Amino acid sequence: MPSPTLTDSAVPAAEISYPRRSAAPLLAAITGAAIVAVAVGAALGPHHQTLGAAQTGDQALAESIRSLPGSFDGFRSLSVAEIGPDGTTFAGLGDADPARPGAPGPDTVFELGSITKTFTGALFADAIDRGEVAADDHLSQHLPALEGTPAGEVTLASLSQHSSGLPGLGATAAESAATALLLNDNAYASTTTEQLIADAAVAPVDPEQGTVYSNFAVSLLGAALVEAAGVDDYATLLADRLTGPLGMDHTVVAATAEEVPADAVPGFLLNGTRAPRWTGEGYLPSGSSTFTTASDLALCAQANLDGTAPGAAALEPTAPMGAGTEIGWGWITSPSFDGEGTQTWHNGGTGGFRTFLTLDLDAGTAFLALSNTVATVDDVAVAYGSGAPIPGPPVAYVAMGWIVAALALLFGAIALIRALRAKSWLPSISDLVWAAFGLLLLWNIGPWSSVGGGVWGLALAPSLAAVAVLALRSVRGQRMPFLPARRAWLWWPVLVIGVAASVGVTFLW
Repeated sequence: MPSPTLTDSAVPAAEISYPRRSAAPLLAAITGAAIVAVAVGAALGPHHQTLGAAQTGDQALAESIRSLPGSFDGFRSLSVAEIGPDGTTFAGLGDADPARPGAPGPDTVFELGSITKTFTGALFADAIDRGEVAADDHLSQHLPALEGTPAGEVTLASLSQHSSGLPGLGATAAESAATALLLNDNAYASTTTEQLIADAAVAPVDPEQGTVYSNFAVSLLGAALVEAAGVDDYATLLADRLTGPLGMDHTVVAATAEEVPADAVPGFLLNGTRAPRWTGEGYLPSGSSTFTTASDLALCAQANLDGTAPGAAALEPTAPMGAGTEIGWGWITSPSFDGEGTQTWHNGGTGGFRTFLTLDLDAGTAFLALSNTVATVDDVAVAYGSGAPIPGPPVAYVAMGWIVAALALLFGAIALIRALRAKSWLPSISDLVWAAFGLLLLWNIGPWSSVGGGVWGLALAPSLAAVAVLALRSVRGQRMPFLPARRAWLWWPVLVIGVAASVGVTFLW
């Protein structure tokens, strides 16, 4: 009779020993994945934007800006100018365009935003001087399509003063605005001048609402001025009566993407993502898509200071606009930042730019700042004028970014722990989907105003390690069923909701 073998069960099962697998490959996979994740995050993740060392123009002005107290976190570049009786001094700081390293010069093209409203105000004052319109004209006198509508009864003056009772945006732009914000897109492209007027025909008007800042109102004023002047469009009116006479040769408005200057620097969100260009015909008079340079804007400021600008009467206050503040035709007058006298000013913002221009009419001086991120450049002007520190991004925004970072790290840690203990594929796949959601959310609203992509890489590390562990287990032949033995019904909705959340956050930003 043959001697017994192990397969004959001659040896009790409890006495059978299996070779133990080394933990070294597992630890190596986790370590390698973590190193790769941090490197990827640092190299390719969101940017911590702050002013670089590059400078151009007047070194004294550049150094006076750079030495301001507070934080330049969130900024990428600044183009600034001081205008006075003795001329204009320019300075550029930081790197405006990754494709063309170097500080911006006086002729570097930025998006201007709502400072354009002062251009429309000047055109309004100029049209009054020409006798084409009167301040108390009803809108329908120049846009007959609005005859018999509430919007048609508002005055041109109230449009410029933001006191017309109209909403901030017309219906078409308002419908696009929420989507554009979520999708990092352009809310103004769908509104032609014809559509702007059609929106006005059905717009509500609330005479009791007081001052409500309205791109809609100023754009309708611009449309009325175009009709009153008998020209083809706002771009023609602006060039013929303001930018052309002042020699602002680099200033244009772009109704379409093809009209955007090829050398305009890109704008950026706080995480370093490229911002969309804003174009569209209807809202050009309010600043949806104006491109200019520090040198051109300085020409405009100087001409307004010395009274030679067309429509310089727009600077004069014509109505109250809150406590201690008045407004003229677009221009706002309020106490100076240093508490000495008053300043006449306007700021601006587009998808990836912030701008500021302030005039001291008594002293005959002005200051402007152009920036190509969404960090508030008003704070730089305040600091320069008063010595107050630049506050940096709001504390609540930074705190929210770190909360999201912790959430992304938690999702990744859960995925790694479950990968190490996994007995089936579905729970681990669900965990990885939720980890992806956390990483996508972190990419968009993380603490990038104060740190760089290395933090994103740290959050990625446990998720990538989880993938490495699952891959290693598969390679080593540790087969697992797809469905867990218990509560398989629970993991399907967890997976589906995670996929929906991940897709949603991808497309929403």
